[in-house]
Amino acid sequence: MNHREKQILSIIRNNPLIQQNTIADMLGITRSSVAGYIMTLTQKGYIKGKGYILSENNHIVVVGSSNMDVTGYSHKKLVYEDSNPGRIKSTPGGVGRNIAENLALLGQEPYFISMIGDDFYGMQLLEHTRKAGVNMDYCHIVKGDSTSTYVSLLDEKGEMVIAINDMDIIDKLTPPLLNESKQMIQHAKLLIIDCNIQPEALAWLFNNAGSVPIFVDTVSAFKAHKIKNWLSHIHTLKPNRLEAEILSGMEIHTNKDIPKVVDWFHQQGIKRIAISSGSKGVYYSEIDGDHGWSASIPTKIISVTGAGDAMLAGLAHCYLENMSFPESVRFSQACSSLTLASEFTNNPNLSINCVQNLLESLS
Repeated sequence: MNHREKQILSIIRNNPLIQQNTIADMLGITRSSVAGYIMTLTQKGYIKGKGYILSENNHIVVVGSSNMDVTGYSHKKLVYEDSNPGRIKSTPGGVGRNIAENLALLGQEPYFISMIGDDFYGMQLLEHTRKAGVNMDYCHIVKGDSTSTYVSLLDEKGEMVIAINDMDIIDKLTPPLLNESKQMIQHAKLLIIDCNIQPEALAWLFNNAGSVPIFVDTVSAFKAHKIKNWLSHIHTLKPNRLEAEILSGMEIHTNKDIPKVVDWFHQQGIKRIAISSGSKGVYYSEIDGDHGWSASIPTKIISVTGAGDAMLAGLAHCYLENMSFPESVRFSQACSSLTLASEFTNNPNLSINCVQNLLESLS
């Protein structure tokens, strides 16, 4: 499928009743050209018949933040209130965008919805993410606004010391804008949301996703509370211990307390949950199914940025591939480990083969 065919299929997926002349106006081409592309898409099996009935949808929709990550790596132990020698690197980031890129690296078809400024960083984000295999046609470019920027400082061990984010633009992702993508969202195989978006946007997604399973990245303890009233709408949740405490209102003093907290989440309607617990690994549980600990994977950490995003992408990929939940958790931990061992927010070498090779080396 060439670029133009992808554009037209994306438009039809969002509005199956759209007229050919409308598509032509949107793309700046003739109606006869649109007709030719539609005929080709029909011959290839992407469109099944009149009314633009699409063949089975294989796409995933990711809604969330996109920003440029500016990371400072200290060569030595940090000396506060002084200039420290190190290295500074800029890479495309944002929780939602990271998840979408990781899904593309794993061979999935992610469609990404976000807000991007019409500045240099914004154009870099669009170009890089498209090249990675993510459909960016549903991202909204805001004229005169700055793209979100996330600045973090890592110590000599690769651990984050502090970070500052300028992400106000994502607040402009409103229900009316999301409504423009309603058909595309409701025809997805999976919807992934990160909690950087506004409560009103979250509410719209939970109320309008229909029967599409929803995975949620809580992002941080500060932002996790946004989904507290929507837990019954969530299929899979991946919080850390602190985020799980905030959402449940239950304290986790030791790892022995985690199963009780997990039971509470299941009572709220969550089908699958995976709670990260540092060196102990991940406690996972599927309602009326498998549960237990999955040990952490020994990793030489270069940067922690993006590791959690890679894990959620792994969980989503495995769900679509009908893998068991224990297998899914282990696969997603390997995705996270490969990201931890990379200087990039998204490890460009992430692939199913790399994940499988890592897991085989541990057995």
